[in-house]
Amino acid sequence: MNINKQTLSDALDSASFPVIAALMVHFTGDVSILNKLPQPSQAVLGETQGFLSEEDKKIIKEFAFNEIEKFLKHSQKQDLYLPSNDELNTMMNYIVGEVVSPEYAPMMLQEININLAETQHLKKSNDFQSDLEVLIIGAGMSGILAGIKLAELGIKFKIYEKNIRVGGTWYENQYPGSRVDIANHFYSYSFEENHQWSEHFSQQPELLEYFEKCFYKYGIEKNTYFETEVISATFDELTNLWSVTSQNKHNQIQEKTNIIISCVGQLNQPNVPNINGFDDFQGDVFHSSQWPDHDAISEKKVAVVGSGASAFQIVPSIAEACKKLTIFQRSPPWMFPNPIYHDEVDQGKKWLLANLPFYARWYRFLLFYPGSDQLLDSLFIDPSWKEDHSINQDNDAMRELFTEAMMSQISDESLIEKVIPKYPPFGKRMLQDNGAWLRTLHLPNVNLITEGVSDMSSKGVISSGEEIEFDTIIFATGFKAQEFFCPMKIDGGFGDFNKTYKDSPKSYLGITFSTMPNFFAMYGPGTNLAHAGSIIFNSECQINYICSAIEYLANNNLKTFKVKSHIEQQYQDKFEARHEQMVWEHEKVSSWYQNSSGKVVTTSPWKLLEYWNWTKKFDENDYEF
Repeated sequence: MNINKQTLSDALDSASFPVIAALMVHFTGDVSILNKLPQPSQAVLGETQGFLSEEDKKIIKEFAFNEIEKFLKHSQKQDLYLPSNDELNTMMNYIVGEVVSPEYAPMMLQEININLAETQHLKKSNDFQSDLEVLIIGAGMSGILAGIKLAELGIKFKIYEKNIRVGGTWYENQYPGSRVDIANHFYSYSFEENHQWSEHFSQQPELLEYFEKCFYKYGIEKNTYFETEVISATFDELTNLWSVTSQNKHNQIQEKTNIIISCVGQLNQPNVPNINGFDDFQGDVFHSSQWPDHDAISEKKVAVVGSGASAFQIVPSIAEACKKLTIFQRSPPWMFPNPIYHDEVDQGKKWLLANLPFYARWYRFLLFYPGSDQLLDSLFIDPSWKEDHSINQDNDAMRELFTEAMMSQISDESLIEKVIPKYPPFGKRMLQDNGAWLRTLHLPNVNLITEGVSDMSSKGVISSGEEIEFDTIIFATGFKAQEFFCPMKIDGGFGDFNKTYKDSPKSYLGITFSTMPNFFAMYGPGTNLAHAGSIIFNSECQINYICSAIEYLANNNLKTFKVKSHIEQQYQDKFEARHEQMVWEHEKVSSWYQNSSGKVVTTSPWKLLEYWNWTKKFDENDYEF
């Protein structure tokens, strides 16, 4: 392979040097070189250089440049050294600057997936035969994933998608500033890397493009029916089939299927508060996920109701275009300092990801590990802790760090009381902060009101008994997260799921249900990630478990299954007991994670490792057939 020296040198300047150093094991075949190179410090989320000095980076760069150039002049990719598992573990330890626990090694080895294949095309099984038919509901991130994996397995399936395009949340949430808050080189399928992300935290159009590309690359389109919405599904115990009613743009469809996989997620039904006078308002009014095609912002008096994740992205994106912008905030968000949140990925990084063997896999590992379970231990409530604005010593230290970061951005002292939260950090969704939010609140045309909207009128909103006139009102008020599978009516023989459980669903692993035979959920109850990791990682765990279950059914000629009720209850008891110890049920916290009783039903309390181990393989002993 010919390589331009200047190109390589420039690219290495953009590298993560702990990753570059570890790569030298592949190029030299000698793991002991890691003892001779500068040692990174313990990895923390968002820091990819291991706190190495400029001199240390220079040493690593010079060594790497020589070894890479030498190798590429005289060798082929297949000559790269593939370390043993023990050597791979040594490389992991080096990159993150600490000993990766042996219990994590199998999960991390699977995630890294070091091999010599340029691309990892999934292959359909030639010897697997089954007449089982699966209906996947939804073609968002998890629905596409389910289709890819079922196709790989050789299972017959079809996907019903209510929208005109794939993408789910990344199709529907087209508001200004919409972007992911997990680093893209981790927020992507493990088997489908993208080396050309334009930003570290990509915006909605690029994310939609990625999922659409995967959809077509793996041929899922031939199994997908757009503008087709499932209305209801009822399980027939006599036939062991689901009777499904759906509606497309032409007619209503009645059909039967063996298995349903719900991929509708938790965040797809807009939550608009029931406000007196809502229908009286004469201007533009809409939920953030239903952004209109026309310009409802420019030179308008605009209200944004809410200050959570979507508002946090919308407000800085539209403020300068508005004549006046008012935010109605019930509770301020905590912000995690992240100066690169809006930054582009430079060309050097893109070159390394695309051209330097294994760089992308090890870079993903560096993002993954400190962003996995490192944080979770700090989110348990210390019963002896006396402060009510934090839950333990580590949490209090984070509160001080975040407060200091926010205070450094505030010049208008009147904002301090409004924007510094009174509840413990991580009690609600933590938002990525590059300074844009607080900078926007200082603009002369922006006003922050620290209360909700009580009433609406034909001209605007009523707040503290005063009418404030607006041209446009945007509800950035989240989704009906506790109403799982809505608006579908899903009846597994025990009555409609949501009527039965209301906002207190029961499940096993958030995937299967004792009241719904032959039914799986992805991103089901209690599987949202609020502390670490990427929801795509969780989804890959779930579909691996589902595929393992379907394989078992097919191989044993079984037509029906459901999780044993006592297994489900054991899991549910464990789930609730864990949450009682955690920040999300702290007395100072109120969030969409909780149901009407204050119990968390949406969010996972588990380490990624725990969930990965539980979902590695379907255990038939947990089920009735």
